[in-house]
Amino acid sequence: MRKSITLLAFIFFTLSSYAQFNVKFRISDGIKDPALIATIERNTSLFLSELGSAFTYETLPDFTNIPNFSIAPEAVKTIHNTWELTGSFSCSVSELERKCIHKAGGGFQVRDIPIYMPVAEETGQEQEIVINFTSKGGIDAIHLIAPNKSIASILNSGLSVKEFSRRQIILDFVEQFRTAYNTKDLDFLQKVFSDNALIITGNVVKEIPSKDILQIPQEKIVYKTQTKTQYLEKLSYIFKINKYLNVEFKDYEIQQHPKHPELYGVVFFQDWNTQYYKDKGYVFLMIDFANEKEPIIHIRTWQPEKYNGKQLAREEIFRVTSFDITR
Repeated sequence: MRKSITLLAFIFFTLSSYAQFNVKFRISDGIKDPALIATIERNTSLFLSELGSAFTYETLPDFTNIPNFSIAPEAVKTIHNTWELTGSFSCSVSELERKCIHKAGGGFQVRDIPIYMPVAEETGQEQEIVINFTSKGGIDAIHLIAPNKSIASILNSGLSVKEFSRRQIILDFVEQFRTAYNTKDLDFLQKVFSDNALIITGNVVKEIPSKDILQIPQEKIVYKTQTKTQYLEKLSYIFKINKYLNVEFKDYEIQQHPKHPELYGVVFFQDWNTQYYKDKGYVFLMIDFANEKEPIIHIRTWQPEKYNGKQLAREEIFRVTSFDITR
């Protein structure tokens, strides 16, 4: 009898805890299969509700005891790593309705799910989640992104079906790339940089004027190149010494190479925050989509947001046409 009471008490506690942090998610458009809609809505609602519960009780989200709930181990790993290495977060609304997008490579995606991460810098506390689903509606992958109005224009600008598909793949890749920094996923970064990748970093230095001339020192950008190995070794050290790391990407611009259609340039603004170092600047990635299932990065550049007290001019930011390509 006591075991029955204990079991009933456990079930009641579990159900009441879900009710307390219940987030109701609905699909507004994008798919028509009622059973699939119900599955995605249920999995998303349960997922966001568990985030709220874990956030409140300061524990890791635990999806193991949720009945009839489907989430991939890699998605759980992303959440746990983010929780431990960047910070905990929860959905900032109790009800939301979003369009479900068909993914180019199969499955589905829901974007623009608002979350709140209090440990981040004040300007980065409001972020968003992108959730990828399998063709059966199970949660397949999770990406955290900064609120980004430019994404809507990238995906909804009268593109052909093929170009829409390609841009969707690019955004998914860049969002996974950003998540890899926040979760310190060196294995992913090792895989996506080509062996001959060119890494360029710009540093602002002051030019000291001649002693014979009285003038204010002027700043200039000095560029340093690194190999893939050098860059990842330095990144590995940064990951080790910084418990807290929060990297945000926003204001994306996608460029297709005029002569090599499989090459794309992606420019975005990066806000880098760690325990010991912070910076803001523009990142350019040249990504090769010859194999869409395994895109690789040939070039990564970083340029400072400002020098000489002025914003970096747009024409100074690296673009897909800034480099001579021989194929």
